[in-house]
Amino acid sequence: MMKQFTKLTSALALMIAVAGAGFYSPVSFAETAAQKQQRIQERKDRRSQAVSERTGRAVTQAFELYQEDQVREALVILEGARTSSDFDRAFVDRYIGQMNIGLDDAKALDYLKRAAAPDILSFADQSQLLELIAQLHLNAEQYQQSIDAYQVWMHFTGEEKHDVYYRIAAAYQQLNQYDRVLDPVNRAIALSSEPREPYYTLKFASLYEGQQIPQAVAVLEEMVQIFPESAQWWFYLGNTYQLQEQYEKALSALRVANLLGFIETQSHYQMLGQMYANNEMQFKAADIFDKQIKAGVINDSRQLLLATASNYQAAREYAKAAEFYGKLGQKENDAEAYRRQGEAYLSIQRYRDAVTAFNKALELNVDNAGRVHMSLVSAHFYQEQYPQALAAVTQARRDSSLSRQARSWENYIREKAQQKGVNL
Repeated sequence: MMKQFTKLTSALALMIAVAGAGFYSPVSFAETAAQKQQRIQERKDRRSQAVSERTGRAVTQAFELYQEDQVREALVILEGARTSSDFDRAFVDRYIGQMNIGLDDAKALDYLKRAAAPDILSFADQSQLLELIAQLHLNAEQYQQSIDAYQVWMHFTGEEKHDVYYRIAAAYQQLNQYDRVLDPVNRAIALSSEPREPYYTLKFASLYEGQQIPQAVAVLEEMVQIFPESAQWWFYLGNTYQLQEQYEKALSALRVANLLGFIETQSHYQMLGQMYANNEMQFKAADIFDKQIKAGVINDSRQLLLATASNYQAAREYAKAAEFYGKLGQKENDAEAYRRQGEAYLSIQRYRDAVTAFNKALELNVDNAGRVHMSLVSAHFYQEQYPQALAAVTQARRDSSLSRQARSWENYIREKAQQKGVNL
């Protein structure tokens, strides 16, 4: 998907400044490395010119005012300066452009282009102008113009700077040309004397936005090794693994983040708990939620209470599941939560508690009341509360889908009651 980024040492679209129009016109230009080196050296060796005495006095006066923060007064002098040569004009325009930065960037850009157009200033001044023009285009969100201008600077100087490549890559990112970001950002990374987090961030973002998810994951894997102290990348890595349904790797990333002390907020603990659940480690998931709710780190929202209870239930920790179903039922007046609490109590033969929970569910008009009555049958029966069990059967039989099951229970209850000498 990535297109080959044009190497500036071979073929480059050179943007030639047209004097007065403030406009760059692209011209195809190709040269060998030796030709490029010769051209640049000749430009550096070119005899420098001196500004005329009259223009020099105006610039000196303006610069003194500028140093006293009288910028507008300095600009008045420069804009009124009379010049007698192209060099003087470019020299003055350069200062006008620089002094307008921050006051009127559009005007600054116009004057800087005028100054650069005849390519008459010293090599150092011309180089500075071209890079400044590119930066002003970037600041103005004129991304393609910025890319073109940076390429002009590189062609002129023959230099490669990591920050210039980064800005070119960032401009392509802003243009949503994700396939053109990778080469310049890789060059920025290669040229930098030390790893720079923004460069890797841009590389990851371009791959992710360009739907190259496996490659984006590979960058994140590299980033957590280079910048282990940056918590965000561990979470990004975990999330991206999860999107790929690589749940074991997602959990590993978050467990490392936890060991490094990065798991601190509710969203972090929710993410870690969900990763444990995705890896069928439901007890760990529930235990995390349980402890952090009780510690006040995460809130006792419906979502988290239900997640804690259901994960405990999946882990066959029925007493703990019942505890959190009860918390949810009490907090939300939730009939279904009380029904589930009752079922959890049934699983561990806490029949009295189950009866209390089921009756609370019925008081709150639980859906499918017939099913709750059938559960009550079991809870009463195993406490040898045969009359109450039979009453529950009678209620359950009102649900036609449960009538056969209810009749079977009725016969069984009557039989057991008779054996125990209980009259029904």
